[in-house]
Amino acid sequence: MRMWSHGYNVEVPYTYGYYRETSPLWAKWALYLGGKRFLAERNLRVLELGCGQGYNLCLHAAVFPEMEFLGIDFDPSHIAHAQELVRITGLRNIRFFEADFVELKDNWPKEYGVFHYVILHGIWSWISKPIREAVVEILRKVVVPGGVVYLSYNSLPGWLPGMILREVLHSYYKLSEKSALQALEEGFQILKFLEEADALIFRILPNLKGRLEALVKANKNYLVHEYLHETHNLFWVHQVMEELEPAKLQFVASATLTDNYLLSVLPEKVRDFINRFPHPGFRLFLIDLFANQTFRRDLFQKGIITTSPTDHLRELMRVRFVCKEDPPKEYRFQVGGLEVSGKKEFYEPLMEELNKGERSLEELLRISPFKESGLPPLVQALTFLMSMDLIYMCNDGSNTKYAQGFNQRIVKLASEGAPYRFLASPKVGTGIPVSEMEMIIMSVLHEGPSNPEELATRALQRLKKQNRSLIKEGKPLNNPEEERKYMKELLTGFVNEKLKKLRELQVLP
Repeated sequence: MRMWSHGYNVEVPYTYGYYRETSPLWAKWALYLGGKRFLAERNLRVLELGCGQGYNLCLHAAVFPEMEFLGIDFDPSHIAHAQELVRITGLRNIRFFEADFVELKDNWPKEYGVFHYVILHGIWSWISKPIREAVVEILRKVVVPGGVVYLSYNSLPGWLPGMILREVLHSYYKLSEKSALQALEEGFQILKFLEEADALIFRILPNLKGRLEALVKANKNYLVHEYLHETHNLFWVHQVMEELEPAKLQFVASATLTDNYLLSVLPEKVRDFINRFPHPGFRLFLIDLFANQTFRRDLFQKGIITTSPTDHLRELMRVRFVCKEDPPKEYRFQVGGLEVSGKKEFYEPLMEELNKGERSLEELLRISPFKESGLPPLVQALTFLMSMDLIYMCNDGSNTKYAQGFNQRIVKLASEGAPYRFLASPKVGTGIPVSEMEMIIMSVLHEGPSNPEELATRALQRLKKQNRSLIKEGKPLNNPEEERKYMKELLTGFVNEKLKKLRELQVLP
């Protein structure tokens, strides 16, 4: 560990991910669910503390050009990447700075200003108490009244089995004096031996095996940052609520949208028992015990903004939704650690209507069964469909050219090997997942019209330049004729299916 890293592993860079729950639009809907209101200003100022490589914040900046974004991270390699990304993509409403939270708490630069929305994704469990206290002091100073803070962390009780895996991996890493990635691979072998030798811990914690299998398949850079930091804390929800109190921040909702319905999916006698307790933090603690909560994405507000029932209803009715995917065969939703089945009689008519085009909540309330059941079941159904990425909430007044210019440059970078797998949708204010192969296909399509043979040739050449093989059903294709045939199939499928949807979402012109 380096002296400046506060025990945070900086041996390998963090991933280049996008996290939909951090979107201001997503947070706005989460607050709606509890009758609360996000700040009404369109020109919000957004801060991400611990911004990593910066891709998450850059994508937000692309879809919300009227907002101003600032990203801070103490790892200079992360900030260097983020600043270069801003330069290449031409974003004008975002800045990145290298800084340490401990230093910032006493010396917050005036030029940084104050913020309406603050994102802390994937740092809370991995920083020590003094660093967390520094962050709370920063939040106290920079969050405006009515401002919202997004905070994610590994939570109890669900993460307890993960501590077994983490202790083996982290302890071996420290003792072996090997590189993080090598120690990780050898740590997996230790864990696999324990499992195959029927170590009692694998019988006491039966989900440990599945968790280990998932780890082995995961991105290794991500795992270094998840498991090999010197500090790793698990929290009960009420502990985090208490830590944020000095910043005058109150819990208002979960950005994991379905978690806002956890209490309602528990048995009636459980609901009655939990509701006996007046303290909201203790109620959430009990709910997490019943649901075996593993990871929380909480939203806090500095001075809760509530609206009258009439105003709240008026705002809800104006919200518009658009369909992303065709209806699934069944509707199964993850709510905390529980799996819940949705009633087809509610979800099928809703998906059928949204497949016809963009609809407001007011328009959806006119279809059966919601014109009979009323607003709450409709809001819940929309929320659960959003959680599955089947539908999106629309972003009013979107600026398509700004986001599409960003996407054009990202497609070029990704087609040349950059690890970006999301594009900006101004239509819905979020990132749309796009595979590496789809990035290459979009790149060759953008170069100009050609017949399928020429397009397939150019796409394969782009892949070969990166010393990559075309993969079919998990296996590389080595026969040139098979490669060409399969590439033409991929091109045809993309043009006939996904291209239309990407244009509808204003990802592409």
